[in-house]
Amino acid sequence: MDIMELLNDIRDPKDAYREAMARDPMFWVKFLRRHNANTIEAVFMDRDYMTEEDFTSIVRQAAEFFALPMPVIKAKAETIAEVLTSEDAANCELAYNWQMMEKSGLNNKDALKLAFIHEMSHQFNLERHFMLFENELWIQELAADLLVGGFSVLKGDVATGKYKYVVSREKASLTHPDGKLRAEIVVYGREQAEKMVREGRYHGLEDLLGELPYFVYSHYKELQDAWDGIDLEEMLADEEDEAPKPIDYEALPDTNLLKQYYLKHKEEFKERNTKDDEQGK
Repeated sequence: MDIMELLNDIRDPKDAYREAMARDPMFWVKFLRRHNANTIEAVFMDRDYMTEEDFTSIVRQAAEFFALPMPVIKAKAETIAEVLTSEDAANCELAYNWQMMEKSGLNNKDALKLAFIHEMSHQFNLERHFMLFENELWIQELAADLLVGGFSVLKGDVATGKYKYVVSREKASLTHPDGKLRAEIVVYGREQAEKMVREGRYHGLEDLLGELPYFVYSHYKELQDAWDGIDLEEMLADEEDEAPKPIDYEALPDTNLLKQYYLKHKEEFKERNTKDDEQGK
């Protein structure tokens, strides 16, 4: 049982926090920054060493959240994570690239849970057409992130900071809206789920998805301006570019905080990367 599961399982919050602090003296600091989303916290803090069993367990949690069959898991993907949907949900495939996830900031159990919730939501919404905007793909992405926010409340205050950091850095494309809007709807999803639970109005994911139209219409101008600003030729050219290279921390200026942090923990990073390479991740 991890610390957040411990907190959700113990009735007396004081006893729960005492036990959590005994297990991990840094727990309170981690707890305070669980919904923060700056670069150092996302990339360097609160990282988890993951096993294959951890990945399987987290994917299973995502499938169970949507009452879907366990997808076929593939440990290699061209992107951070992606799901190949299927009319027969039992044939759904979920692929991920742990090295890309770790470097981007999706590098602990909470962040992975949210990433896989996002991907599995596409299978859940496979036959759903929201018809709220001319680019349906954008709305599907926002719906997925709305459910990410809801999951982070319904399943025990799952930390959203790293996930929001990663998606907030994405630029609008043919298939995805601007990342800042995606991070915003995660917060919106949390707020709506908290409100529904508090008022006794939550009866299932359909209730949460019913809050999507308000978010879309209240941000319609942002969506339209972003969509009108898409340069199709530029987007197609970008898709042909090579995947972005990892940050070369040592090439950064000496005054750069990321470089300073990297140099301070350089040996630790080398040891972690060596372990990953030995396990073929």
